[in-house]
Parts: sequence; structure tokens; C-alpha cells
Amino acid sequence: MAYERRLHITVDRSKCCGYTLCAAEAPEVYSIDDHGFAVAPESVPEELEEQACRGADVCPESAIVLSRTEPSAETTDSISK
Repeated sequence: MAYERRLHITVDRSKCCGYTLCAAEAPEVYSIDDHGFAVAPESVPEELEEQACRGADVCPESAIVLSRTEPSAETTDSISK
């Protein structure tokens, strides 16, 4: 089984102004909480990565940060065995 580098999403709630553009652009990834702020899963499967990127791109406050996990030494070791 190959190690999958997951796309992780972080919403900086101190920057989110509740424009909801992310949820409008990528409703399968982003939702809006009861206070009107963006909510996202910690990571998304590969088939939703493009939507996650589009939702982050439309955020006028750049409150959505996307990053990729890197294989840890332990994970890499277990894969190579």
C-alpha cells in the first residue's frame, strides 16, 4: 500500500469574515457553521482536492490554508519493508 500525501485544510477563524464564498464554490468541501464562518474537514480525498483549492482561492481574506502531509520516517520505513 502506497503512502498517500493528503491535502490538509486549516481555516484561520481569526481571518474568516463569513463571506461564504468557499462554500458556494466548493460545497462538497466547505460548510458554514451556525455563526456564519467556514468549516472544513481536516483533510480531503484526492477527488475533492480541486474543489478544496478553488474554495480556498476565492476566500477574500486568505483564511483558508492548504498544505500536504509529508511521509514520516516511521511511515516511510513501514512502507519500504
